[in-house]
Amino acid sequence: MKSVIIVGGGLAGLTSAFYLSQKKYNVTLIESSPKLGGRTYSLYNKTENNFYDNGHHLLMGCYRETLQLINQVKTFDKIEIQENLEVNFVDENSFAYKLKSIKIIYPLNLLLAILNFKAITFKERLRIIDFMFDIACCFKEDLENLTVLEWLLLKNQSDETINKFWEILVVSIMNTTPERASALIFSNVLKEIFLTGKNSSKFILTKSGLSEIFVNPIENFLSKSQNKIFTNERLEKLMIENNIVKKILTNKNSYEKFDYVILAIPPYSYSRIKFYDEKQNEFYPLSQVLSKEFKYSPILNIHIWLNENIFDKKFYGLLNSEIDWIFNNEKHISITKSNAESLIHMDNNSIMDLIYSDLKNYFPNFSKEKVNDFKIIKEKRATFIPNIASNKLRKEIKSEFENLILAGDWLTLEFPATIEGAIMSGKNAVQIIDNKLASN
Repeated sequence: MKSVIIVGGGLAGLTSAFYLSQKKYNVTLIESSPKLGGRTYSLYNKTENNFYDNGHHLLMGCYRETLQLINQVKTFDKIEIQENLEVNFVDENSFAYKLKSIKIIYPLNLLLAILNFKAITFKERLRIIDFMFDIACCFKEDLENLTVLEWLLLKNQSDETINKFWEILVVSIMNTTPERASALIFSNVLKEIFLTGKNSSKFILTKSGLSEIFVNPIENFLSKSQNKIFTNERLEKLMIENNIVKKILTNKNSYEKFDYVILAIPPYSYSRIKFYDEKQNEFYPLSQVLSKEFKYSPILNIHIWLNENIFDKKFYGLLNSEIDWIFNNEKHISITKSNAESLIHMDNNSIMDLIYSDLKNYFPNFSKEKVNDFKIIKEKRATFIPNIASNKLRKEIKSEFENLILAGDWLTLEFPATIEGAIMSGKNAVQIIDNKLASN
């Protein structure tokens, strides 16, 4: 029975561990932090006696590998898939708008959803539809050197349309601005959402914390399968002989009995590992050098517990606001601000003053007095920035050693950092190992 050591207990590493264990590999999972899950984990609020996620992750029907994993770990009852696409938007004048499809044949349902989106003029809605038709026939070569903003302007999207339609989509999907985001990556996401069937554009809402949906069931499965999980253990050195990883050194242990290694870690962690050859000389693989070139974008998540809930929709998108999304969980609301560079270094009181002000402007029935408690979570390096430079960079990053496989959302080429990207990468690492064994 082959043995695999996985370094990194985020969703990519957990996915690899789960599928390898299903295939009867011996798995050892090493995670440097005290918990598994990476950027997807749940916390406990003692004051309110409930669990909440570090941040609310948008899931969609086009997340096929995510849905397959949820089905495999038997937590499908902990999610809710929309019957039809429906997103409620609110502007600074507290006017509400719906982007909603109806039960008619795909893709006519999506076209009508856009035609009925009254936050912008009818003329601009027609331009969005024209843009959508263009997505289906645009070529990779036309987009790989364009930013999203350049692409939108080339396709006659007005400032109003960009501000009230495209910007919230770009920032939410890419965690960066249209000025920086890669048009090629954004087009790939739009194709997945709008051009791969009637279910792809539906939002998936979670009824439980992400730990319950992903982390806990996978951890339980691994434990029952007699696999090993070590937390608070940090990879420090890899010893290489004849282009093969022979020895792994952590801050706690030394490992030599393994066949393959999966590094399922973010690029900034990869760059901290020391590599040594058979003569004990330190060297720097090209992939490690390139990993240092990534830039990152923060996400800010604010959790508010209310004594009275004034929100009646399950979630809202806010137009022209510091708040991107509000997710309504009865008397607990979760607020997400992607590309949060303007807020991430502010103190908590200043952040809450701004949030309270926006909530009051957009929802006049809101008042600060309705708040029982709040928590602010700052993810300063939440995702890499999916710009033109990083897209080219990722194509050059490959493992240079026969038994070492790299995984992580940052390695799912031509897509941004998402839960789906992490799970795809983790599953792909398992396929690479299967292929290597089949070819030997």
